[in-house]
Amino acid sequence: AEKLSSMKDTDWNDFLQRMCSLLDSTEKNTGAARSKLNLLHYLCTVTVHKEIASRLISSQLFSILIQQLRAATNWDIRAKVARVIGLLALHTSELGENVPVSEAITLLTEIIRENFRNSKLKQCLLPALGELLYLIASEEEKRGHPRECWVVPSATYTVLMRCLREG
Repeated sequence: AEKLSSMKDTDWNDFLQRMCSLLDSTEKNTGAARSKLNLLHYLCTVTVHKEIASRLISSQLFSILIQQLRAATNWDIRAKVARVIGLLALHTSELGENVPVSEAITLLTEIIRENFRNSKLKQCLLPALGELLYLIASEEEKRGHPRECWVVPSATYTVLMRCLREG
């Protein structure tokens, strides 16, 4: 984490480019899935640092994570992507208006709703959804008013309340 924090902009951009290309890989073999999982484990360890989380959530990596959440057929990868998103939301110190948080919330809501009976999957996705909602609420409180760019769909509240009712 210290090495990432001290990287110059060109090195940081190279690092991001490599992360994005590895995550965005469309290979379907076991080795590619294992590499993605290892990369996601690595991201889980470095995103606990506020500076790194803030830089990553504001980068193109966040959009790639959303794409992976949508496209992944491997549930282990989907769960780990959700964990990275949740950790980014938890540890980021500042949220830029251009970060596609609403898209991530909508996608998490859709996946939970489509797989509502899969309690194991819900346990993986709900924390990420909660962290994103908390991040938006904190940012809006800091700034003093709601932002148009961070709209939370009413379906999210419905799904969340339904999950809470079920315990």
